[in-house]
Amino acid sequence: MSGLPPLSCEVVLWHPDGRRVLRRGGALPVLDVPRGADPAGVVLEVWGLPVWPLHDLGARFGLGGTVQFQARTGEAPGGMAWSPVLPEPVPGARPWQRPGWPARTLAWLDTELAACGQVRSGPPTFVSMHDLNTVWEVPLATGPAFLKISEGGREAAVTAEVARTLPDLAPPLLGSWPEVGAQLVASGGQLLDGVPDLEAWTQALTRLADVQRRADPVALAAAGCSAWPLDRTGEAVLDLLGDAATLRGWGLPAAEVDALRGARPRVRALLRDLAAHGLPDRPAHGDAHPRNALRGARGSVWFDWSEAASAAHPFMDAGWFLAFALHPQRGGLPVRSLAGLDTALAGAFLGSWGCPDATPLLWRALPLALLHRAAAYDRQFRDWAGTVPGWRPLYTRFALRQAVGELGRLD
Repeated sequence: MSGLPPLSCEVVLWHPDGRRVLRRGGALPVLDVPRGADPAGVVLEVWGLPVWPLHDLGARFGLGGTVQFQARTGEAPGGMAWSPVLPEPVPGARPWQRPGWPARTLAWLDTELAACGQVRSGPPTFVSMHDLNTVWEVPLATGPAFLKISEGGREAAVTAEVARTLPDLAPPLLGSWPEVGAQLVASGGQLLDGVPDLEAWTQALTRLADVQRRADPVALAAAGCSAWPLDRTGEAVLDLLGDAATLRGWGLPAAEVDALRGARPRVRALLRDLAAHGLPDRPAHGDAHPRNALRGARGSVWFDWSEAASAAHPFMDAGWFLAFALHPQRGGLPVRSLAGLDTALAGAFLGSWGCPDATPLLWRALPLALLHRAAAYDRQFRDWAGTVPGWRPLYTRFALRQAVGELGRLD
């Protein structure tokens, strides 16, 4: 436990019909949620009411705010009653953060499953929800599947394209509905970061190279994927490193801002060396880290194509993966106990590209891979319009700070 007092949260608990909320004596009820606890679990424990999470307005970030749920049953806990007096809506709420959405989506999903000759074997389990997407685990007779819904249809369209052209590199796709931003994917196995088998890790990297070499850049561009060729990546990274105000705006200490700004000559030299080496810009997974890979019946496969690019230097994916897997804070990963892990991982990737001689260049490129992700995230989240006041996704800050660490390692 953190030792901090629990968060006292006002609760908006919607009736399954989405037209009433629970009130106690005319007021919204209040619930004490221990730090780090699942608010939905606390509602079930304290009030005996199973719920779908809709929104926590920053409670999980320690910002307080009103927590919103959708009740799964119409029973009112003792001392409370359903009221037609509704609270103000959440500004900018995504579809999955609005009352009535869980029931409508479940009905829609059952219709789509029936059309495919399938049926759920039980109720779905909530996995995650935030401004970018929501995920449910759906039990089927054939095994667990995962329903993911995002704003816009790009990720669903890209997932369908990968499943169509590279079925051996991804989990089985059961359905894709870009018009509603939805995809249903069968379980591909265990998250790679929990797998101790070195062969699973090296295969993940050879298959990452397969994605890069075999994916169709034209089809991915048509599905909405951005292009980050090496020259554009270099321009974006150097612009970001030259913008001290933006770096400070992401909450970096002054010493780290100075280190990043001072790295510009090194970045320019690396960009020249990468261009001279000659690997072409190719499609990229975009967020290739060990928690977006799985080990199962198909071997090592990749999922979560939300950051896929129609073009990028192959070392951007590989560097992001290696920097994540080999970071000192991840020394507890089961595979980290193996001797020679870094050599085996880099060798697997470079061998797939037929350039084992590029090992020193790949290791030098790790900071650039991190800076590439920082520039992409900065473009996405600098002017973020989310639903939690005063908060935005901090992926940019994370990538920048990791880059500082990698620059220090090279020194």
